[in-house]
Amino acid sequence: MNRPGSFVSFGLASLFAFSACMLALADVCAQDASVPAEGLDWKIFEEAVTQAEAQDKKLIVDVYAVWCPWCRRLQREVYTDESVQAYVRDHFVLTRLDAENTEDSLSFRDYTLTPSEMAAGLGASGFPTTVFLDEEGKYITRLPGFMAAPEFLEVLTYIGSDAFVDFTFEEYQGEEE
Repeated sequence: MNRPGSFVSFGLASLFAFSACMLALADVCAQDASVPAEGLDWKIFEEAVTQAEAQDKKLIVDVYAVWCPWCRRLQREVYTDESVQAYVRDHFVLTRLDAENTEDSLSFRDYTLTPSEMAAGLGASGFPTTVFLDEEGKYITRLPGFMAAPEFLEVLTYIGSDAFVDFTFEEYQGEEE
């Protein structure tokens, strides 16, 4: 049996809950995906390529779009993970490319490109895309989309250990078990 005013109470409670959810979503959306995770040494692209070669480390290129919620989540949840950070520090040099930046320019292998052109040249067609380059800046592979920290760490160890040279990722996963 419905009591008078119960619908109004339910409606107001629902409205408040919806408003709280929208405020939380607005807060997350207001965060700018161009802000990299703390605790890691993010380099500008050209500097990262030079440092990777000098330190004999592979390169991670984080391709993002400022508006991308999955890019923010990658920075917030994956690149802040202690295990991910430790492995990245030991085996990789990090850089980021704003795939929608058509104003700035960068140099790579005697080419001058915008970050957008470079991202496209690395095969990024969605966001986020994580691109792996070897110590000389040669393409290894790319990882499209978001991946949680444990799975991302598994990809990092596959690339960072050079297992990709001898094994498919599926074979590598079987080798670990």
